[in-house]
Amino acid sequence: MLSCVAAAQTPAHDHGPLFLPGVHYGAPLEIAGGLAVYFETKVDGDFTSGLIVEGSGGQGGVRASFGVASFLEYMGLDARAVVHRTAAHPRGASADSTYLGGEAGLTLAYVRASLGVAQRIAGPDGEHGTILTWTVGVHVPLGR
Repeated sequence: MLSCVAAAQTPAHDHGPLFLPGVHYGAPLEIAGGLAVYFETKVDGDFTSGLIVEGSGGQGGVRASFGVASFLEYMGLDARAVVHRTAAHPRGASADSTYLGGEAGLTLAYVRASLGVAQRIAGPDGEHGTILTWTVGVHVPLGR
């Protein structure tokens, strides 16, 4: 996914952020679009690691995430803290609620899939106090 890996022979501080606009489908946002920004902090041959921040919005609400990511050529793993704010009709979650949770992601080439769990911290009582979150989508690297 990250074209920065091809330039991994240079120190991480020689690179600026990598912008990753993308689209994805999942729960609770359904169809969504957003932007992730990856900041390399370490380069060791073909292996890079760093920090990633992402914001996205879709039919079911909005989300923001922050975490760590590592990439080896075209494959990547990440772990993130995530905040979701749902809209009127989210997938598998309570409407007009805020959820806080964590997720793990796997990236192969430009395709990312993630799975996580989130707990409702604000919103109406009832079903969906704890939800399963997931996404499958495509990110296109820009900026290197």
